[in-house]
Amino acid sequence: MLDFHPLRLEDLPRLRQFFGYSRSRICDTTPGTVFIWRDIYKTEWAVYGGSLYFKVEYPGLGPTFTLPLGGGRREHFQQIADYCCRRSMPIAFYPVPKDELEQLQDFFPASTAVGERDNFDYLYRAEDLKYFRGKKLSGQRNHVNKFLKTYGNWSFRPIGSEDIPAVKAFLDSYAARWSKGAATFQEDVAKTHEILDNYQTCDLLGGGLLVEDRIVGFSLGEIIGDTLFTHIEKADRDYEGCYQMLVAQFAQQFAGEGVVFINREDDTGDPGLRTSKLSYHPVALLEKYTVTVDEPCNYCQI
Repeated sequence: MLDFHPLRLEDLPRLRQFFGYSRSRICDTTPGTVFIWRDIYKTEWAVYGGSLYFKVEYPGLGPTFTLPLGGGRREHFQQIADYCCRRSMPIAFYPVPKDELEQLQDFFPASTAVGERDNFDYLYRAEDLKYFRGKKLSGQRNHVNKFLKTYGNWSFRPIGSEDIPAVKAFLDSYAARWSKGAATFQEDVAKTHEILDNYQTCDLLGGGLLVEDRIVGFSLGEIIGDTLFTHIEKADRDYEGCYQMLVAQFAQQFAGEGVVFINREDDTGDPGLRTSKLSYHPVALLEKYTVTVDEPCNYCQI
């Protein structure tokens, strides 16, 4: 029987092993995404039968289950159905990748799937983001060249423990200057501070872009399977080409052998962010669906 517990930072070492069982390249099945947004989505976890289950509360959806990590799907679906029926609660899944949708709806034929474009992840070829080769990426390449010509004394290096205070100071400056007032923005900044405060425990990849030994941007991410995920990306827009330079340097530093793709997550429906992410020419938009189940107790074995 599933027994859920609130997700805490100290749970990460115990649960990290399960994320290798992810069957898709969406960002939602990575430790970074799950732990960064665990409080705002009231994330709870359970381990049963060698699989990791998450129950979250997305705005407007109520209690929702992600697809478990490890084990077999039919066993997962049955466990979730039994859990919900015991509590007389609805069954809903989010996010469901497109290539898992058919199997889920085969088990729950009386269900409805809805995709939301704002939540689709942007997937890129790693080689494209490293060097911006070709005509379609000439705009990004021009920004990088402008940065190189303007700021001769620049560097990029992996973030070490000695860099954390300077990165945190840059983050505070960035937040004060660009704050949107939204709860998600504030949560993003707070959780980025938490990651930096617990850098060794979180075990993420971090890189900082410097001009004249001053941090002007940084990124945090991780590698799962053949994909590098960029979870956090902050840069000083006053430095022309700073974001493009940060994207390229982060990819060159960490998208090594075996890394084929880079996931730069969704655009949350923000028009400016959408334009920016499309300008890097993704090879795919990773579709995600919300699946709600009608008459859930028809699937219960209790």
